[in-house]
Order: sequence, then C-alpha cells, then structure tokens
Amino acid sequence: MSRIEELVERLCPDGVKFESVDMLAEVGTGNSDRKDAVEGGPCPFYVRSQKPIAIDTYQFDDVSIIIPGEGGIGDIFHITHGKYALHQRAYRIHFTSADIDTQFAYYYFSSHFKSFIMSRAVSATVTSIRKPMILKFQIPLPPLVVQHEIVKILDTFTNLEAELEAELEAELEAELEAELEAELEAELEAELEAELEARRAQYEHYRDRLLSFNETPRRSGGSL
Repeated sequence: MSRIEELVERLCPDGVKFESVDMLAEVGTGNSDRKDAVEGGPCPFYVRSQKPIAIDTYQFDDVSIIIPGEGGIGDIFHITHGKYALHQRAYRIHFTSADIDTQFAYYYFSSHFKSFIMSRAVSATVTSIRKPMILKFQIPLPPLVVQHEIVKILDTFTNLEAELEAELEAELEAELEAELEAELEAELEAELEAELEARRAQYEHYRDRLLSFNETPRRSGGSL
C-alpha cells in the first residue's frame, strides 16, 4: 500500500467528500483581447492556447486555474502564480476555500474535467463551455495533508516529463543537424515521438490513479 493510500484509509475511512466548484471558488472571464498583446511584455497573457503570450499590464495577481472557453476544451490548463492578464473567452477559477490546494485542483481538473464535460455533451465534440458547466464540476476534498502529498508526487512527475521532452527534442535536433538522410530522419523522429507519448501515457495513468477517490456516501435528504 502506498503512502497516499495509507493516508486516505486512515484519515478518510468512510470515503472522501466531494464539493462543486461553486462552493469552493470564484469563476469568471477576463476582459482583454488578443489585440492587446504586447510582444516582450512583462506579464503573461492567457488566451486560448497551450502557451500564454505577453502583455504590458495585468488584471489579476493571484494563484488560479485558467481554462479556455472555446477551443482545446479539456486539453488546455494553466495555473497562475502572480500577475497576469486574461482573455475575454478564457476562464479564471480562483479558489477561496481553505479546504483545497489550488495545485491539487489543477491536477484534478487536468485529469477529470474533460470526461465531465463530454458526459454532458450532446455531440461527439465540445467546442465551447459556459460558466455554469464549470461551477457544477465536483472536486474531491481529502485532507490537505493528502492533497499536498499528491501534489508533491505529481510535481516530480511533471518535471521529469518536461526534462524528458527537452532531452528528446535536443537529441532530435542534434541528429537533424548531422544531416541524416530524410528517411532516417523521419524514422528517428517517429521513434522519439513514440517514446515521449509512451511516457506521457504512463504519467497520465499514474496521475489519474492518484486522483481517484471513493465519495463519502450521502444520507437521505442529501445531507452529509
């Protein structure tokens, strides 16, 4: 039994309480547009892409989760630490409850939010989301000591994945600079990409396993 499992079994013998986002956080959008971006600006500007762009002013100064309202639904997540600006179709989820670690919530969103959205979709794809959908998302609330332990483990895995990706990209670049034949270049690129994808799948499997909890049974009437 892992340390996480031991902690959960000892501290939550009857299961873990789940709470909806509307009871834990403030949710809203920004008021900036892409035309406000400033190349080389001092503050990150979160739009609807995998990487933030830059801007010379900020709207918020906090720790929050950022997700797009359109495009990349369930695939793009950011966590802020400090000053930033936010696009008018991107959502900021700022936790105000003392019962949850934002980094833990970030990992849980990354693991479970897409399946939550898809389970409520009327078609095979979801191109946009609205605030009420985010507010209804349920998050487990194990004791903070459990949340912190999970965050510590997943931070380590995330850093290792980033190091591996950088290493594989550097290796590929070095091989390309050696002027390999086109066929060999393509073969090498495919092998390195396959290795990276395998590591990502391994990480996601372990992350999802760490973030799976049995919910505390609710008594009749819906009270705990």
